[in-house]
Amino acid sequence: MSVFCWDFDGTLAYSDHLWSNSVFRALNETVKNHSVTFQDIRRCNQTGYTWHTPERDFTAFVGEKWWELMNAHFYNSFISLGINENEARSASEKVRGIIMLPENYFLFDDTLAVLEAAKEKGHTNIILSNNYPELETITDFLGITKYFDRLVVSGLVGYDKPRKEIFDIAKFFYPNENFVMIGDNPTADILGGKAAGMTTVLVHKGFDKNADYCFDNLNDIISIM
Repeated sequence: MSVFCWDFDGTLAYSDHLWSNSVFRALNETVKNHSVTFQDIRRCNQTGYTWHTPERDFTAFVGEKWWELMNAHFYNSFISLGINENEARSASEKVRGIIMLPENYFLFDDTLAVLEAAKEKGHTNIILSNNYPELETITDFLGITKYFDRLVVSGLVGYDKPRKEIFDIAKFFYPNENFVMIGDNPTADILGGKAAGMTTVLVHKGFDKNADYCFDNLNDIISIM
């Protein structure tokens, strides 16, 4: 049997520019008149998150401290866009609550079927995700937590894919098992998974020469179970 490591965002579930939309909404709810555009927020969000610098060790910034680090990024982004300190601080503190709204998340049509198939065939499913610490709150809402034996989340362990340590944490719990990394990111999931000795599956992103398998749909993964 195998251990299937599933990325979350863009693999099992999707959202509409989750972080940029949430940051922009927080600003709009705080400041009624401003000149900041959604594209301004998008530019600020191209850096500043832990997964943008996976070479760094973030073990000192897990759980609540992960959010403190992110709030500082939101705050600095607002300041750079001309928002005053009080409003920037207030808007920054709202982002977390908006990110956690269940209405932001949608499962792909075949997510439940492929997770059920893996369990029925005797495989182990775990989530291996670059994400915020409370990801399980969202998997609970989506009704998929029951399909997973474990969630390994960067905001809880302090390492982001493709860094080797986050894969090692997942492998520690299942010694001598065959691992399969499934995700939509050619660097974080495919290169990271291969470096960790895992079979790799790219989904929803077309062809990538580094992946062992490339599938347009999650249901196609059943063929390699």
